[in-house]
Amino acid sequence: MYLRGDFARGEDESGVRLEAAINGSARKYKVNGTEEADLFSYLNRVHAVIFFPESLRFVKEGPHLRRAVFDRAVAAEDERHLVDSREYARLLVERNRILKQGGDSDMIDVWEERLLKIAARIVVRRHTYLKTLRRYITIIGERMGVGSLLGIKYLGGTFSRGTQDWEVILGGLRKGRDPEEKTREFLGEIAESLKSKERELKRMLWGSHLDEFELSWGGRSAKEAASQGEQRLLTIILAMATAESYAKKRKDEPIVLLDDLSSELDEEKRSAILGYLETMGTQVFITSTEKQKRYKNAGMYLVKDGQIFTEHP
Repeated sequence: MYLRGDFARGEDESGVRLEAAINGSARKYKVNGTEEADLFSYLNRVHAVIFFPESLRFVKEGPHLRRAVFDRAVAAEDERHLVDSREYARLLVERNRILKQGGDSDMIDVWEERLLKIAARIVVRRHTYLKTLRRYITIIGERMGVGSLLGIKYLGGTFSRGTQDWEVILGGLRKGRDPEEKTREFLGEIAESLKSKERELKRMLWGSHLDEFELSWGGRSAKEAASQGEQRLLTIILAMATAESYAKKRKDEPIVLLDDLSSELDEEKRSAILGYLETMGTQVFITSTEKQKRYKNAGMYLVKDGQIFTEHP
């Protein structure tokens, strides 16, 4: 696969050219013709918020996908989150390797202390991001005619201790208390209580890699209670909320890409989505098998037999 994109803020700007090439396991990314060794540096040039039919896996599948989606959104606004996530993953592999080999306690404790610090930063950033995101979800939900049906709760997952509600733990901090310090203490207590079980099972049983973002629809699990169309709508609401949050934090509008928007959504919901997108002031691309309502400054492109036909506004 090879793709090239030319991006500019306005007609008078020189812009940037991005290239991506994939051949088997080999991948190359270039910025203005120069290969980028760091993928984040490449991705950070232009930010896109995407919805496509497979996005519904976000609702239907396990917590690993929800963690990945939220972590990407947080990292898009704060590069430190990506750095910490990579380091956490590396340390997790090392600590699990030591546990599997029955390593000595001192070495396990060294890795544990480093993991506690990074896990605390990851948890606090996720919690802070979700608080911001909820404000946009409420506004967009009202515009979509679903009010506050969509809910998200951030839970901490640990072996044998049940789930911990990070919203309660971090939301109830007394004034002046460092949330990272509180989180590190809390995780440290859990880690201490699970040491013998970890040696038995030979794997790490606590940490941010086990956390969950619980989605609800009308107070019930979205996976169980929401219809296919409602799951599609809530995923689109989340995509637009992340776009709003990014634009506010980075002072830069992302590109919004929506694939197969018309499927399983009635005309009222489609119009509400398009109407809201029109107020965002960002560039939007929508693909559909049906001709969409014409909006101001919108262009129409017909793709047929490998050719693109342009209709002007």
